[in-house]
Amino acid sequence: MKYFLTLFFLASSFSSATFACEIPYSEFEEAIPHIDIVNCPNNIGISEDAGFCRLVLDGQDAYVYGFKFTEDEACLSKVRKASLSKYLLK
Repeated sequence: MKYFLTLFFLASSFSSATFACEIPYSEFEEAIPHIDIVNCPNNIGISEDAGFCRLVLDGQDAYVYGFKFTEDEACLSKVRKASLSKYLLK
């Protein structure tokens, strides 16, 4: 079991080191209606110098899409469901 966990850890770290951009921001920007937000929420874990976030509304639900800068272009890194009320004016 210990060897399996070690192998799993090494495979995981190798795959993250060879990160492939599954969804570049240019494709997201064209295909998904969204709102630019100034700062990423804390649960996304992307600082201003590392990337940016976009808000997507879907009915009563809201989602924050986090993009990290890469050598070529920004790539989708995380998606988190968000509280819609956090982004509405009161």
